[in-house]
Amino acid sequence: MVEFKALYFASARDAAQDKAFEILQIADKQPATMASALECIKVTYPKMKSVLESAMIALNERYCDKDDMASIEIKDMDTVAIIPPVSGG
Repeated sequence: MVEFKALYFASARDAAQDKAFEILQIADKQPATMASALECIKVTYPKMKSVLESAMIALNERYCDKDDMASIEIKDMDTVAIIPPVSGG
């Protein structure tokens, strides 16, 4: 089992029921990957699915390529940030 810290910004925070962050667990997946972390988030918060379609994803403050999610390994207590597009003026 791998625990990771999930950070939610803007509409991701709304989808996560106003939580800014939390600790989640990926059970029985070795190695744990970014794809399994995102699946864990989607199972916990079904509304997050639409947010993730356009959000940037960061692992330990580094942006991840969406094409590489299955190969990016998550280690215990890594930080996964969900950063939706921001608009404003």
